[in-house]
Amino acid sequence: MRSKATVFFSAAAVMLLTTALVAADRGALASSLDELVRASGLGEEVGVHVLDLQTGQEVYAHKANVERNPASNMKVLTAAAALSFLGPEHTLRTGLYGNVVGEDIEELVLRGEGDPTLTEPDIDNLVRGLVDRGIKRVGSVRVDGSAFDDRLLPPAFDQQPQEQAAFRAAIGAVSIDRSSYVLRVNPGPTPGAPAKVILHGAGYFDVQSAIRTGEPTEAANVIADQGATADGEKMWLRLRGVVPAGTLGLRYRRRIENPLAHAGHVLADSLRRHGLAGPSIEVKVGPSRMDLPMLVYRESAPLSQLLLPVGKDSDNFVAEMILKAIGMARERPGTSERGLEAVREVLRAAGVPEGEAQLVNGSGLFDGNLIAPKHFTAVLRWAYRDPSIRGEFVSHLAIGGVDGTLARRFRDLPAPRIVRAKTGTLNSVISLSGYVFGPEPEQGYVFSFLANGVRGKQAQARNLADAIVTRLANELYARGGR
Repeated sequence: MRSKATVFFSAAAVMLLTTALVAADRGALASSLDELVRASGLGEEVGVHVLDLQTGQEVYAHKANVERNPASNMKVLTAAAALSFLGPEHTLRTGLYGNVVGEDIEELVLRGEGDPTLTEPDIDNLVRGLVDRGIKRVGSVRVDGSAFDDRLLPPAFDQQPQEQAAFRAAIGAVSIDRSSYVLRVNPGPTPGAPAKVILHGAGYFDVQSAIRTGEPTEAANVIADQGATADGEKMWLRLRGVVPAGTLGLRYRRRIENPLAHAGHVLADSLRRHGLAGPSIEVKVGPSRMDLPMLVYRESAPLSQLLLPVGKDSDNFVAEMILKAIGMARERPGTSERGLEAVREVLRAAGVPEGEAQLVNGSGLFDGNLIAPKHFTAVLRWAYRDPSIRGEFVSHLAIGGVDGTLARRFRDLPAPRIVRAKTGTLNSVISLSGYVFGPEPEQGYVFSFLANGVRGKQAQARNLADAIVTRLANELYARGGR
């Protein structure tokens, strides 16, 4: 019969052997990752960091302390701060406020808290709520966006002032349809006739159109120039081009210059449709009395759902709106900088030294943010180890080979759905940060890959990132939980 000392010695020997095997595996893994980086020819342009998910032990580092432009990987930090400071169940309210006298409201106030999912039909439903309350007339409309500051364009978004695409949207505490509009152009009845221009919230737009209806054989071509009017209360549109007769017309989605003013005109349109206002109803933008009675309201989906397009689809607009919502929760009005203060607190909580990482906006769009791979792995592991946000944080990330920006990547892995990560792409930036989960609970890796200065070599950098992640996955499953 073996003594207890012998049994203890045997167990200790097995533990030491297992530790030695794992260390040998890790050494081989680090060497193979080094070889991937060397073979890519991108060694100077790339930073990589890998941690053991369970222990936090560093598995691999290549220029991991160098701060680089993270592109949309910045959204990882924004999401972590939002879940930590607001909570996964947090919602954002949009309401109609005013004093009711008999069946009339002299001034109807539309006030919001930055719901990024607010749409024109949502505004129409709020107006239906007024009708259900027996309201017959509204004298004027005011949009109160004072929950946020007056800076409508997020930091760094002025780097491309001529870009009118919806991805560079302005943000306001009341923003409809993602601060964008759809320009619809339909052909007239016959060739040569003026084309028909259709806009929601039409009172917001000062339109001059020279678009004509072309012959059925002509190619469609519409050119639209836009800008804010001098007072900022409207937006001018100068249109020219051709829409062929007999077609269904054209649709273009573009950014709104002033989301608050646009929201007011969308509300005015709805009031007119429901018979509560005449054609000349006045629309104003500005703060209102906070003691006004709330008449009807809409609650957004919880934050855990609002974050899905941020992590999975890299939605810039939602990320910047949520950053200001974080700031609003700290002190009104919500500002991007107050939101970034919360992000800095998350970095410190994750162990990033004070003064490291340069934060400019919440989406990572354009130039300004500078963050090291080590910062990302620290926050990713910190978020995973916090049971109050772990599930929602991991769930908001794209799933390799399944959805979002990773739907067509990581399809050939040793197990499905084991890569959860955030992508990032700019003209000279490729980034990828997230998790590779192993076959056993708590087993896996946290990783961050940042490549800068790779204009013309984006595909090469993306392939390197995918090769690194695939190597991590294969190692985990070859090890089999050892």
